[in-house]
Parts: sequence; C-alpha cells; structure tokens
Amino acid sequence: MNRNRKGNKYLITRARYKSIKAFDHQQMEQFCTDIYKSGYEDGYKKGQDSVPGVDIKAVYEAIAATKGIGPKKLEEIKAQLEPLFDGGQNDGSGEV
Repeated sequence: MNRNRKGNKYLITRARYKSIKAFDHQQMEQFCTDIYKSGYEDGYKKGQDSVPGVDIKAVYEAIAATKGIGPKKLEEIKAQLEPLFDGGQNDGSGEV
C-alpha cells in the first residue's frame, strides 16, 4: 500500500533503511538507545508531572467522591500519589 497517497510520509528514508539493515550488534544497540533517549526527552519536555488529558486534582476529586473514602484516607492516597506525579522516587519498600 502506498502510504504517501494518504499523506503519510515515511520517517526513515530508503538510504537510512538500507544502512540500518547493515548494522552490527553494537551499532543497532546504539541506534535503539538514541531513539529511546529521543523519545524520553520529548516526553520529559511535555511535562514532568503531567499525563496528557489527566488532571491530578480531578483524580483526587473522583477518589474523594468514592463511598468509603474519608478525609484521612484521601490524605494517605495523596501522600502516595504525589511523589509519582512529581517525578520523585519512593522509598524502595515496594509498598503502594
């Protein structure tokens, strides 16, 4: 199927495709690492603490509206979630 008919263009040129096919293990590993880093940096630039289409305050409101979740339990949940959205690390205990 011709992708250009729909307006989609290939991201990799034919010449680049041929060179990728000729990569040895080390070159392929470096190529994949570069792609991963590029994607990671693009995602990082869009916002460390944001998930597209998700507002943490709306999540908290939805949790608070759940039957059985009181103010004390909501604060415990917030304490567990905030490090995840702030890009912080947990204490490594594996507890949720």
